[in-house]
Amino acid sequence: MKTKNIDFKVIFLFATFFLIGIIWIIIQLFNSVECENAKYYVFADNFQNQESIEFYDKTPNAKSWEWDFGDGSIPDSRRHTFHVYKKPGDYYVTLTLNGSCVNSKRITIKNKIVSIDESSSQIITPKIITAGQPTYIRAESDVAKTWEWTFGENRGIDETVADPVYTFETAGEKTITLIINGDFSNIIKKVVYVHPKIIKKTNPLDVATYVYEKKDAAFYLPRGTVKKDPLEEMLQYVPVAPKSKVKKDSIIAVKKAPKISEDQFEILLNKVAEGSKVKDDFAEYLCDDFEIPVVKNDTDLLTFAQLCAQLKGQKIKIESIRLNKDKQNNCIKGLSISYKVKKYLIWVKN
Repeated sequence: MKTKNIDFKVIFLFATFFLIGIIWIIIQLFNSVECENAKYYVFADNFQNQESIEFYDKTPNAKSWEWDFGDGSIPDSRRHTFHVYKKPGDYYVTLTLNGSCVNSKRITIKNKIVSIDESSSQIITPKIITAGQPTYIRAESDVAKTWEWTFGENRGIDETVADPVYTFETAGEKTITLIINGDFSNIIKKVVYVHPKIIKKTNPLDVATYVYEKKDAAFYLPRGTVKKDPLEEMLQYVPVAPKSKVKKDSIIAVKKAPKISEDQFEILLNKVAEGSKVKDDFAEYLCDDFEIPVVKNDTDLLTFAQLCAQLKGQKIKIESIRLNKDKQNNCIKGLSISYKVKKYLIWVKN
């Protein structure tokens, strides 16, 4: 009885198609988006025309985005974006995820009521500013939620409050810069002149009006033969103390680290993961101490240098970060961070 020859090429072909099918199914499982459970948000203070409205998507496995704002404008392909409606009315916002998953939401834009006394954001400073004296500065803005001040004397951010008090160290022309709500495209600047420190002169002694305690004749020596002063003879036996060097008090100026917000620190850590930054770029914020403690994902304790080594070359997604600063010199003495690392198409905690 003869056996039929098995064609291994056919078996290999079927096995190849089977393997490709399994890989395609796995890719679809990891990249699939549940259209019914799409998570995208629309934020605004008043939903008025001429107001910046924020659009943000947090749908898992979303790789591409296309925002259609419903007003005939060009669609936006960013995950996190902003849009301004020119006219009031009802608009249907359509978000297309991964080119196939379509979601729509209706928003109502009201007509913006502009008051007569409403003005643009501006910096208010005193007319006269003197070096060495506290200067009270104020920001006038109806939309400001965060403030980042620089006063033209130091690197980095000087203050992050609405009404800062700053003391200029040197005289001359200074440029005050204010960034509101982190919008670097609209920076407010004001040039001021700082006057030199005023030095008050002491009044010299007016000899003409000086009243003596005694008449000048009382200070004259009586006439007679010259006698040796007994005080001169006594001083010959008085020991003279050696001259001691006067030590001057030295005041060491405390060097303060430049200010940095937690959002800006997060951007720098992302650049460490990309490879464009290293731990040495954080020296001025850490006061050259790369061994500060770091609590990672609420479980691991390591140094900042070890954290940078772990982040290098990784694709990360930072969920939260908190900085612990020294109030005296503004140095970062520790931080807590929670982040995920992408491994095999899945975001996991490292």
